[in-house]
Amino acid sequence: MSKFLILGHRGSPFKARENTVASFEAALAAGADGFETDLRLLSDRTAILYHDDDVGDDACESLSSRDFAERGLVVDQLDVLAKLAGRGTIVLEVKRSKWEEILVEHISKWPGIVVASFDHTAIAELHRRDVAFPLGITFTGAIVDVVAYAKRLGASWLFPNFHYVDRELVEGAHAAGLEVMPWTANRQSDWERLREIGCDGVITDFPDRAVQWNARLR
Repeated sequence: MSKFLILGHRGSPFKARENTVASFEAALAAGADGFETDLRLLSDRTAILYHDDDVGDDACESLSSRDFAERGLVVDQLDVLAKLAGRGTIVLEVKRSKWEEILVEHISKWPGIVVASFDHTAIAELHRRDVAFPLGITFTGAIVDVVAYAKRLGASWLFPNFHYVDRELVEGAHAAGLEVMPWTANRQSDWERLREIGCDGVITDFPDRAVQWNARLR
């Protein structure tokens, strides 16, 4: 394999707070090929880099940026990624559909962006809009005929939980022109297995360790 990508999961979360510029910079400084980050839209239409569904007893999307500030929560907004675009592969995992227009407005001209989601209706809608950036589906477990399913949605990347990835999945995806990037593999034994069966890379909480391991193989 000529290239096995190492992407930091929410940056490098054991070096700096996850989903922040500091975390992304830590992953890139370690030699990672890029990173993944989570995207949510608040009630006042502010796009933020944040993972959790809830803040206390409230759904994240029910709160505004002012609510976050009043609770002492400091989060980076989507536009901070503009200065990092082009420095590697950035996987933007959209946590909900229904805000595709805002997403396109922000990132349509950024290089190196892949947009993915567990909410596959978001991917289908972005494909319907004929966006310029590649799309991916994030999933855990197994999806029947996942390659055909991804193609119907317009996805060219698969982001499966690493536990459910085997050679048959990878070979089927590659035959259809899809890339396979499992999450969140954190042990060398997992990296070795995923590389051996032909995956295109991994998303990991330890990009620094994975980069060092990968470099020894090149």
